[in-house]
Amino acid sequence: MADLLEQIKQVSARALASGALQSIPTHTERVDEQGVSFLLRVLDSLKRKQAQSRLDQAGRRKVDPFLPYEEALYVGEVAPRHRCLLNKFNVVDNHLLLVTREFESQTDLLNAGDFEALAYCMSQMQALAFFNGGETAGASQPHKHLQLIPLPMEPFNPLPFSQLLSAIPADAPQRCTALSFRHGLIRFSSSPPKETKKKCKVLEGAYLALRTYLDLGEDEPYNLLGTDEWMMLVPRSNEKCQGISFNALAFCGAILVRDTKQAALLKKEGLMQALIAVT
Repeated sequence: MADLLEQIKQVSARALASGALQSIPTHTERVDEQGVSFLLRVLDSLKRKQAQSRLDQAGRRKVDPFLPYEEALYVGEVAPRHRCLLNKFNVVDNHLLLVTREFESQTDLLNAGDFEALAYCMSQMQALAFFNGGETAGASQPHKHLQLIPLPMEPFNPLPFSQLLSAIPADAPQRCTALSFRHGLIRFSSSPPKETKKKCKVLEGAYLALRTYLDLGEDEPYNLLGTDEWMMLVPRSNEKCQGISFNALAFCGAILVRDTKQAALLKKEGLMQALIAVT
């Protein structure tokens, strides 16, 4: 696929016009908590019924939505054994799913083929890649899929935790002391190479190093997040805190809630405390 981001935008425009893409309307607010910045995303009150319905549909589809996939959401094939589809119920524009062509379990370890496909996509555009490893980690589907969101997630704004993550020493697994939840983190001293095979080795090597650093068992649920600058792995103990579900995006500081009541509850109890509670 030449110019992946442009292809995503074109397919998104057509899918939105046809009704195949059912975006979930939200608004955002920045929350600062003891020097740590969060992006709190709340379903729009004027369209809450529609937004909640779509959010519920995204979480309860019992039939594999990727086999067969919806043609209107198809972006393209990626070697060695993946395809790119739009996220049907997207909260962020141009949200891409990197799906195995044949069924593989979302609880399987990520492998060289997964990282080769991911490396190709990340060489095509600046993106945040993430993976929800199991239901406890916020996975809504059992069919293996990684996800990518083009950066910046919000126009002109970096990811909430990016300044903290860019300040740590490079090239060794460690923790960011400002982030109190359980995690392992590697910051790359230089951006991984553009060439797919080389980039794949860097990404897979960081993933395996973080699993070792955290002594993460094969069956343990986790979230993985990464950009060209860093990779983070977060073991999970619970999917929810205070009835609110957390997926990988929460651990870069972007948290989705259903309404202002949930937002107020999170701010009262503490956003960082919620992340501690689910790791």
